[in-house]
Amino acid sequence: MREMQYAYHKKFFHGLYFFLVLVIGCLLWDSPISLALVPLLVITAGTQSCFYLHFVDFARIHARFAEQRLNKVLGKGTLVGSEIEDLYFYPIDAPKVGGFVLSRPLRFFSFFTLHWIVLWLGLAAFALWRFLPMMGSCGCSYFVLLAFWGGLNLAYLLWFFGKRQDLVSIQTFLKK
Repeated sequence: MREMQYAYHKKFFHGLYFFLVLVIGCLLWDSPISLALVPLLVITAGTQSCFYLHFVDFARIHARFAEQRLNKVLGKGTLVGSEIEDLYFYPIDAPKVGGFVLSRPLRFFSFFTLHWIVLWLGLAAFALWRFLPMMGSCGCSYFVLLAFWGGLNLAYLLWFFGKRQDLVSIQTFLKK
């Protein structure tokens, strides 16, 4: 499970950097199409990051289960990796949206999430500012599309992480 957790951490960071390079490339290209792509890439990067973090959480939940079973067999608390992760990163059972832990907003993991959100939004705003003079008559339609797509992604992520259905179902399954 730890290997799976590492693999998804790796995908998470590679994805962040990949999207960052794409966005910077689009900003440097400075054409109407490339600038129009930046906000859409930012939305996709945020959703993709949540997707990989969701799998990291799955690996942590599964590792915690395996540790608890092994500790029960051993008759003592020898394996404590999941407990240390709860203390160091964020409690796996705590409500969160992506990597922002609602009950622990000042933890580094929450700060790291906010850092990337501010960076992504800043890059998207800069692209829109550069794109605004080039928009012409399709500008209003583009903003409606962007607001709809961004709002849809944000609403789904808030619903998904707020409901915590996957967390509850996997914990119920593992208790069998």
